[in-house]
Amino acid sequence: MTPSSVAFLFFCVLIILLPAQHGHAASSHASYKLGSRQIFFKTPSKSPANSKQASTATTCSSFANGLANNKLPVVHRQSPCSPLHGLPSLTAADVLRRDTSLIRRRFALQSSAVSAPASAPAPSPAPTIIPVNGSSDGRTLTGALDYSVLVSYGTPEQQFPVFLDTFLDVSLLRCKPCASGSNSCDPAFDTSRSTTFTNVPCGSPDCPTTNCSGGSVCPYDNPIFSIEGAFAQDVLTVAPSAAVHDFTFVCVDVDHPSDDMPEAGILDLSRDRNSLPSRLPGPATFSYCLPHSPSSPGFLSLGGDATVGEDNRTSHAPLVSNGHPELANMYFIDLVGMSLGGDDLPIPTGTFGNASTLLNVGTTFTMLAPDAYTPLRDAFQEEMAQYNRSSPGFAGFDTCYNFTGLDVIQVPLVEFKFGNGESFLIDGDSNRVKYLL
Repeated sequence: MTPSSVAFLFFCVLIILLPAQHGHAASSHASYKLGSRQIFFKTPSKSPANSKQASTATTCSSFANGLANNKLPVVHRQSPCSPLHGLPSLTAADVLRRDTSLIRRRFALQSSAVSAPASAPAPSPAPTIIPVNGSSDGRTLTGALDYSVLVSYGTPEQQFPVFLDTFLDVSLLRCKPCASGSNSCDPAFDTSRSTTFTNVPCGSPDCPTTNCSGGSVCPYDNPIFSIEGAFAQDVLTVAPSAAVHDFTFVCVDVDHPSDDMPEAGILDLSRDRNSLPSRLPGPATFSYCLPHSPSSPGFLSLGGDATVGEDNRTSHAPLVSNGHPELANMYFIDLVGMSLGGDDLPIPTGTFGNASTLLNVGTTFTMLAPDAYTPLRDAFQEEMAQYNRSSPGFAGFDTCYNFTGLDVIQVPLVEFKFGNGESFLIDGDSNRVKYLL
């Protein structure tokens, strides 16, 4: 697959179940599985004034003061326990438009990385992107799928909410002075206050840039993501018992958050030797659980404590190597097929390539190559023929349905199949009010 085809790959299915209006008694949706379909139906909702859930969503009292060992609480940006609580939130459409741009650029970067000269053998197809989905309950987490952990940089510690990422190969942090030369760009790391802060010079083993020399600071320039900065090192503290000295990150000099650089920064969880899992003692492993709502925390577990509980709802897909050196720091799984409503989709052999499905935690929906998406879309539209499609689509999605006024909705279940024989069922319980395929 050549980079020129990437521009045509953005197709997804979006189903919208309209949430209840905030501040008024209304209806919500519950669901159950019946054979190979998910049945959604309206249920009465309690008024927020009488709802225990609504009251707990406005307080931090139910949050543990830290979790345990190397576990960090993961909170949604709208949680009252998040430092970002109260800041303007994006609408669902804005989030999807933002991630459309991000996923296009990430896909372009991957495609260019695996592309070979015309005289070389053709590479495996460009990776498919499948994110780790979080809750998108429109009643409590309206318009955002942004989860952060609190970490501290420097000596003395300066604490910041940072988002999780497995794609960039480097941790990013907004630093002062900002691009305009001012210090009024909070939240941002004040390097002048840290006694352990150092710049990474050109020629250092921790400087991956080859286009610099002498004693100048190692620059970071990512044109695809419009991020510029400089490599630096300082102490990163993730828990009272877990601090990483000489942690390498990029100081980014931006004045305001953007799609590429949200709020304070991004924490790298990739396979890179300078990522957080790689720098902690013990095995370079991590696991995380996203919170169900603002009234409860999730967790990011690091090192030897990064275990996942076993139950009958757990599916396993081993992490594999893609084989391309440029993508060695990324996580891939071996997706081999898909089904809809219990029937296998006619996806051509080789569509998913050899371990070319990228697991990416930085986006909110799944992106599929045309040979995989087209049969999914066509079969889905055929199964949903009794419902009216919205025209135009929603935020770039081409298969959208508005179920306003309907009390019962039947949706065919989608299943991903992996090379180890296990499968993952995508159903309405995964994402509650909205779900993306």
